[in-house]
Amino acid sequence: MTGRDTEPRQTPADVEAEIDREQRRLAQTLDELAVRARPRNIARRQITRVRERGARIADEARALVVGGGAVRVESHAVEPEEGSILLRGDEEVVTTYQSRRPLPPEALILIAGVGTAIAVGVVAWAVRRRR
Repeated sequence: MTGRDTEPRQTPADVEAEIDREQRRLAQTLDELAVRARPRNIARRQITRVRERGARIADEARALVVGGGAVRVESHAVEPEEGSILLRGDEEVVTTYQSRRPLPPEALILIAGVGTAIAVGVVAWAVRRRR
């Protein structure tokens, strides 16, 4: 056996520095988890998810009204950052749509009419409720 086989591979200072690095990394991870677990941040993520789903549903409804005017080009899952913890329901799917052609005037008139009817209904309901 040579003297090299019995020598420590790391000095105590190296081991201590490695422990300090790991403790800082763990503290940073815990801080990130604490931020993600705040009720306000959870609610913000859920609202964003609802908006995205609503936009997707609106795009698909528009495609049905127009007769296939919007086409789904691609859908793919977004990978989380390395080292992050994926909570249940946090997976994200990105879908890309492409419009084949602009909306015809009839569809625009229909959309404007439905929007106007909804607006008038909401105003009438609000006025009736005040009385």
